[in-house]
Amino acid sequence: MASRKVRVALTQAASMDFDLQASVDKACQIIAEAGQAGAQLIVFPESFIPGYPFWIWSRGIDVEMTKRYIKNSLKRDSPEMKRICAAAAENNIEVHLGYSENDDDSLYIAQSHIGSDGLIRMSRRKIKPTHVERTIFGEGSGSSLLNVADVPGVGKVGGLNCWEHTQPLLKYHTYAQGEQIHVSAWPPMMPGNNEGTLWNTTTEGQQSMSRIYAVEGSCFVLHCTGVLTQDTIDKMQTHSGQLYNKPGGGYCAIYGPDGRKLSNDLSEDEEGILYADLDMDRVIEAKMFLDTCGHYSRPDLLWLGSDYEEKGILRSV
Repeated sequence: MASRKVRVALTQAASMDFDLQASVDKACQIIAEAGQAGAQLIVFPESFIPGYPFWIWSRGIDVEMTKRYIKNSLKRDSPEMKRICAAAAENNIEVHLGYSENDDDSLYIAQSHIGSDGLIRMSRRKIKPTHVERTIFGEGSGSSLLNVADVPGVGKVGGLNCWEHTQPLLKYHTYAQGEQIHVSAWPPMMPGNNEGTLWNTTTEGQQSMSRIYAVEGSCFVLHCTGVLTQDTIDKMQTHSGQLYNKPGGGYCAIYGPDGRKLSNDLSEDEEGILYADLDMDRVIEAKMFLDTCGHYSRPDLLWLGSDYEEKGILRSV
């Protein structure tokens, strides 16, 4: 039986900061371009719509900027999301979208997998926003653990955001859903030449997290990052911060199920789409040697529990 190939596309692009409509326009243009290039799956960075809130790493609070950000964040059930779903259907392509989700003016770092039929297959929220992200973003609940979609003709596609890749239990739970292609979504990444910067916040440190994810999960990893422009730095006034004070940060990469890098880099300030044809037999080969949720596990000794219930503020008892 011939091996199955899946053509994927990774978005390395700057966001249209504080502009929901322009953000959706740009996302739809990228979706169309990838579809015309024959991609079956296009993935986006963390919070591509309406851009990552870089200013939170530079100062404690900015009421006006945060208010603008809330107003331009994407609602899951909205005309703007319907436009993105329509673009997926029109271009016959699966879309894994990263965005700031506005739910009644509370924000969440979200991912939605939109099918080539225009229907949303999976939506989730970041389980625990990282450090100062918690000043503006809320936490995902139990349903966000169900983060893998079974996509006909592509495979089982899952996703996590940023430092969720440091969470051993969350990673293992994702592997255990049979994931074959993993979307590792990040904001732009910094080289780490600032005094006091932790290595695990740098380009090298964060790419290492994605690479080991590929090894542990025996899956392809699409490491997808945004691009930080001088215009964004000026808008968000991050010049004096230790992070996000210089343009660049684009470091998209593709890792195979054995951890090897399969892609050639774009330059860090370059906007573009990174393409690759994934040979899905590589997943089988990797699992022959290492299946951390199968033959290389010991569930009689160690196991993982989970609670998928969505914990709303109003519940019957």
